[in-house]
Amino acid sequence: MEIYEIVAGSGGIKAPETVPAGVVTFRIQATDPDDAWLGVVKLADGIPLEKHVDNLRTAYGYGPDAMAASKVVDREFTMLGGGAVTGRTSVSFTAELTEGTYHLFDYKRVKDDGFTAASIPVVRAEAGSGQAAAALPEASVEIVQCRTDDGPRFRAPDRIPSGASIRITNDVGQYNEAILMAVKEGATSEDVAAFFTAKSQGLKPPMTDLIRANPVGCVPLSHGRSAVIAADLTPGPYVLTTWLTNLTTARMFAVEGMHQMITVD
Repeated sequence: MEIYEIVAGSGGIKAPETVPAGVVTFRIQATDPDDAWLGVVKLADGIPLEKHVDNLRTAYGYGPDAMAASKVVDREFTMLGGGAVTGRTSVSFTAELTEGTYHLFDYKRVKDDGFTAASIPVVRAEAGSGQAAAALPEASVEIVQCRTDDGPRFRAPDRIPSGASIRITNDVGQYNEAILMAVKEGATSEDVAAFFTAKSQGLKPPMTDLIRANPVGCVPLSHGRSAVIAADLTPGPYVLTTWLTNLTTARMFAVEGMHQMITVD
């Protein structure tokens, strides 16, 4: 199966204009030292792209307006996932694309002045334009975002081999992400909880050097969707988490306990 390249750099995002409809694999890379969080999105019809962009920008803010816009985004964006990548670590990303038009959003730059409708690449998924698989590939690791009696959680193994194929499924009721961040050796789940609580309150975290690397993983995926990713991560301790907000409670998922310590082998 052909792998399609998506590259984010200082000059914008370079991507194929067309891909075959079906299950498609992309290799997402960043040449910009500031990294990229690239997602594939199918937008609701009949709404100007500029309006979609405005809603997403507002959703990535704070307060009641952000919550209202986030609910609009959840309704009008079908998020297929994608890759949070760094200049050193690319992500292989596989998802099912039905026929139609898709847009590539760099969530890291949503608040930038240059984030405009004109800057967002378009990819068409067309029948007969190439070979695509009929189903998502088998994955050696399963991660599920789910709701439990204790609140939203990740269901994931404690250890993941570097470079392993990881199937991520969103069953949490809204769009959400699943990213891995390298953490300080010896850090605990309690340290992570304290970090996110402080961040949510605009305070300095108790352990200021907790996070040791920028996020790598799957950017927002709509509820009911699955994607398969893989990345060659440096072995060591990581936290699997999300920076997004629970639209029911208006609190960060991570503050509600949606984080898990994982060792990458």
